[in-house]
Amino acid sequence: MYTIKQAAARTGLTIPTIRAWERRYGVVQPERTDSGYRLYDEAAIERLAAMRSLVEQEGWRPSQAAARIRTPGVDIAALIRPMRTTATVPPARSEAEPPTTQDPAVASFVEAAARMDVEEMERILDEAFATRRFEGAMDAAVFPALRAVGEAWASGDLDVAAEHAASETVRRRLAHFFDAARGALTQTRLLVGMPPSGRHELGILAFAIACRRAGLAVAYLGADVPLESWMRTARETGVPAIVLGAVTRDDAVAVDRVAVALAMLDRPPVCFAGGPAAADASGKSSTIPLPQSLDAAVAVVADATGRPRPERGGPR
Repeated sequence: MYTIKQAAARTGLTIPTIRAWERRYGVVQPERTDSGYRLYDEAAIERLAAMRSLVEQEGWRPSQAAARIRTPGVDIAALIRPMRTTATVPPARSEAEPPTTQDPAVASFVEAAARMDVEEMERILDEAFATRRFEGAMDAAVFPALRAVGEAWASGDLDVAAEHAASETVRRRLAHFFDAARGALTQTRLLVGMPPSGRHELGILAFAIACRRAGLAVAYLGADVPLESWMRTARETGVPAIVLGAVTRDDAVAVDRVAVALAMLDRPPVCFAGGPAAADASGKSSTIPLPQSLDAAVAVVADATGRPRPERGGPR
């Protein structure tokens, strides 16, 4: 038997995620000690591992994954996949579209940031990712929360230290997803990063993660990539497409500068821009702005890199 801490270590899940999946979906029903502590047997560990595999590797929604795991007679061991080596582009779903009403997690996250309550911010992220696919959680909760934090800082309601703490909390969680989504083990066909002087990289990092989860062979270059580096890397790799983040108007200007330079290569890649200022990055170049939805943006880029577009429907 294993404690919840040991179960988390064995499955690669966080403790709040295990609790959320137990409470919301009944994936496991741990025994309790006389003191009330949870204990998990091997079967429970397998069910949690299968749940993680379906959600993180196969792109299922948690509710659908839980229903599959609870199906009588299902072979739980057969549902567990090793950490991603290949994948398919997940179908765009309504949960990835911009919400019509603000997710309650947004206000809670800003309040926690104001208190510098990192543990609470982590709990809110755990809850968001435990109840949605990565792409849906980012679109519906995490991106709006980051925007709200930025607006609170700009208005003077939030100290810069609190804004940095919130951003770093999200960055750590994204790093976990980036490592879990290993992507296709093939030649790089997509470069993703920020233009020169572009530093607000969380959105473009999330996009790179979504690409890796979709099985696209992506190289993530990070923030503030010099023009010369974009040119050299695009020339040496011969990628068919690149995606640059454009969060501010200055980013948009820098994206145009990179795209104009890349157009002079013998085999220029298709240049996409993603982010709040993406539509401003097509004035002097042929840069293509991406949709705001992560699923929709990945589907567009999949076309340019030679991957077939996803079929709409249930999880695969």
